[in-house]
Amino acid sequence: MAAVIRTPVCLRLLQAVLGLCALLAGWPLSGAWRAAALSGPGQLVGGYALGWSGALLSAAGGVFLLALLRRRRKPQTLDISPVGQLRLAVYLEHGAAPGIAAAGVAQPAGPGPVVVPALRLLPGSTLWPSLLVLCLADAAGRRTDVLVQRGSCCAFRPLAVACRAIAARNREE
Repeated sequence: MAAVIRTPVCLRLLQAVLGLCALLAGWPLSGAWRAAALSGPGQLVGGYALGWSGALLSAAGGVFLLALLRRRRKPQTLDISPVGQLRLAVYLEHGAAPGIAAAGVAQPAGPGPVVVPALRLLPGSTLWPSLLVLCLADAAGRRTDVLVQRGSCCAFRPLAVACRAIAARNREE
């Protein structure tokens, strides 16, 4: 079975909203608006202002989240053979054919996927009903973490079942 994994649009939208809120929260947190506000009797002005350090941290966090949105997330293909062997392909260009990844052919230069040979599922993986955090490692010990959410790939359910079967088989061995 093969599953193409992409970053969900709702997750990127949520990240953009959170980044904008953190950026815009810098002004009220700074307390600079205290001088402009009319403080009448019984009115709380600046009760939640943290000062310039808190405002700068909030604005820097917002800018960081918005900068992360500019980074392109490349689609990945996770291939699981009937015997439980895992292969992960990362596409370098959007027009690459997924058949190359299923065949296990690595292309070091040019368009197409770069295939990591024969991965294994590590014990630190998390398999929840709507989220899979797959910790994978190759024979050399290089780790790769793959986050799969329901909605990020069309074959989520078969992928979750296959990962659970591999985890159960690893426990028996």
